[in-house]
Amino acid sequence: MHTHPGITPGIVRAIAVAIVVALVVPATVASASVSPTEDLAAQGAVFVPDAYEPDDRPDEAYAYDPSRDGNTFTSFRTFHGTDGVVADERDVVMVLADTAGTPIWIETAYLDGWYDTRVTVRDEVGTVLRVFDDNDFFRSTYSESAYFTAPAAGAYTVTVEDISGYPFAYELHITVGCARRVAGADRFATAAAVARLQWDNTANPYYGAGYGPQHIVVANGFNPADALGGGALAARLGGVLLLTETGRLPDATRDEIVRIAESRFWSYDDVTVHVLGGTAAVADAVISELEGIRYVSSVERIAGGDRYSTAAEIATVTSARVGVGTTAFLVNGSAWPDALAVAPVAAQEGAPVLMTLATVVPQVTLDWLKDHGVTDVVVVGGEGVVSAGVYESLDASYRMRRISGETRYETARAVAAYGVQACGMDGTLATLASGEEFADALAAAPIAWWTGAPLLLTRPDTLHPEVASYFDNARAIGQVAEDGIGCYVLGGPSAVSDTAYAAFRDLWRSFAP
Repeated sequence: MHTHPGITPGIVRAIAVAIVVALVVPATVASASVSPTEDLAAQGAVFVPDAYEPDDRPDEAYAYDPSRDGNTFTSFRTFHGTDGVVADERDVVMVLADTAGTPIWIETAYLDGWYDTRVTVRDEVGTVLRVFDDNDFFRSTYSESAYFTAPAAGAYTVTVEDISGYPFAYELHITVGCARRVAGADRFATAAAVARLQWDNTANPYYGAGYGPQHIVVANGFNPADALGGGALAARLGGVLLLTETGRLPDATRDEIVRIAESRFWSYDDVTVHVLGGTAAVADAVISELEGIRYVSSVERIAGGDRYSTAAEIATVTSARVGVGTTAFLVNGSAWPDALAVAPVAAQEGAPVLMTLATVVPQVTLDWLKDHGVTDVVVVGGEGVVSAGVYESLDASYRMRRISGETRYETARAVAAYGVQACGMDGTLATLASGEEFADALAAAPIAWWTGAPLLLTRPDTLHPEVASYFDNARAIGQVAEDGIGCYVLGGPSAVSDTAYAAFRDLWRSFAP
């Protein structure tokens, strides 16, 4: 149980109006993943029982069967009660595992109320196998990411406990497999969903003051040029990357910025939005919309005359705010797959991502390298995207290295391997996105950096073999240390098909005992 001296329920209620939530999805369709705003109705100051009650004991629990319910079971739950008095202290779900080594990945996410959870996994006879408290991957939030591998086939009891002592509402995901899809209705909503995954607890009054990202990076969602260097910036700042149209701020983006900015309680004056690109990418009208959002303290445009100078400006801001090391990554400014793959690795190494043409290095890039103490340059991509002439022109001044493959998929795998071997990222984890469409991968860098899971790319229709081969060195997929975590797949079925997703989610079977 975590407490915050001086923060009482009365203070919290004076700051934020509690939303009372009722689950209206019947249990027969509970495995469908739907928006909380569609399923939870505000009803004053009471949290009413959810559709799964009573479920305080194993004999009352919903039996989640992946063969019937699908491999991710999403439900919206309450610990019900009135006026701060909780009448329901646990939710129990039975999970069926068909073989030894089956991953059971439990995630809780904040919806409303004074929130703190703990997850316990028991076997069929009630023996406690693991207890999980506070997500080790997202700055120790009061949500959980509990990754457990079943020691044998059978039924396992998952118990989620209310340890705040107050009623609240939360979202529960249980995945049988090593990966879960994170997606919205479009690219803007997907980026917002990724941001919420990182910072779901920002409105949780149990934290007290000032919890949430202080930096939000916004880029054009239809043109990746300016965002290619922005993912590493967002990650280094501990923030999120959201997407916009050129002339207007999409509702999903605005709503997520409002959620982040307005939920910082007493620390209202420290949310900075960094807009990437000039007015051709993000119009002044969008800047005005952002400046009009309450509790956004400042909006800063980071731009140059073209994508190369914008990348240099992003690197300069990164250096000024959080510092950079002596290594820089160099990518072709028109080869978005290579740039997106390297972004979380660059964040991990504390290095900027700069841009070049295929056959000549722009002067702005040369100047940045010279003026910022760079000693090592890592070129990403083969000679078709960054020529041998470019490499050789830099070789006299810098220690050079090239990371590449025959295809974008091989290059992404090579970059991921570099992230593991040279930067300490996790070889049992990966973040997966489409290698044919950039939109969902734009927001990948912060979440990939937070979890230590390099970005891999796949074809939309089928899982690319390079994805599976990435895990050959680790001979495992999914992190069971600490609370543990699986892998995230970014984007809906049009970006990563259900076939490709299922193949990725079931890769654990290749390494099962």
